[in-house]
Amino acid sequence: MTLDKNRSKVLIVRGKDPEKMVFKGLKQLGIKPTSKKVVIKPNLIIDKAPPVTTPVETVVALARYFKENFDSEIIVAEGSGWCETFEAFRKLGYINFAKKGLFKLIDLNVDDYILIKNNKALVLKEFKFPKTLRNSYLISAAVMKTHSITSVTLSLKNMLGATVTERKGIAKKSVFHEYGIHSSIVDVVSYLKPSLAVIDGRKACIGGELGGRAVNYDLMIFSRDLVAADAVASIILGYNPSSVTHLKLASQVKLGYADLDKIEVIELET
Repeated sequence: MTLDKNRSKVLIVRGKDPEKMVFKGLKQLGIKPTSKKVVIKPNLIIDKAPPVTTPVETVVALARYFKENFDSEIIVAEGSGWCETFEAFRKLGYINFAKKGLFKLIDLNVDDYILIKNNKALVLKEFKFPKTLRNSYLISAAVMKTHSITSVTLSLKNMLGATVTERKGIAKKSVFHEYGIHSSIVDVVSYLKPSLAVIDGRKACIGGELGGRAVNYDLMIFSRDLVAADAVASIILGYNPSSVTHLKLASQVKLGYADLDKIEVIELET
């Protein structure tokens, strides 16, 4: 991700139509992928319907934007934690669009990887970097949710699913809790370096990350700075960004800005 030396721009696009919102947000930000390969990473932690998970229509809108404007190769990649990834793809409608040729689907839990080492990492000194994500323009396509442990789960925490795991069954990503969830989020994002945050807040999931209640906000958030995007979304959800541990850590290691004085917020209507 590329940060402005002074401020990061965060767009809030209000509306209900995901394609109109996505096209307006990305056009307004002047998004141009730095690679022919565009990887969209939705939040499919489990095979439950939105807003527990990222709506397929939002991912479809992203795929169409990059295909129509840049003739990109689109991959939708996820490593689900509480179900089998392709079961989530099937139940939530992703396979239907893959069959139509809009994008390719990859289960990152079983992806080939390159082992990377970084002694300066907070807790993950070694990381299995999925080969699918190498040399890609990586998008964190999150949904706006609260979380029982991390307060919020947005574009940063979404990247925990973009990892390889040897664990089977449920709770495949529990290793990150064993290492320390807040530091693990920061390390994974530091390794993967996603280029864009898209947070679908048309309906947010409140009061339980795997099955809370739906609350209408009718907005989407877009930014090249994932930390800034999550800071703005946190405020909308009722949290001070300085109280969200992984946001504070991410800001400290210069992954982005969590301080609102460093963030330019632009609101648009569709």
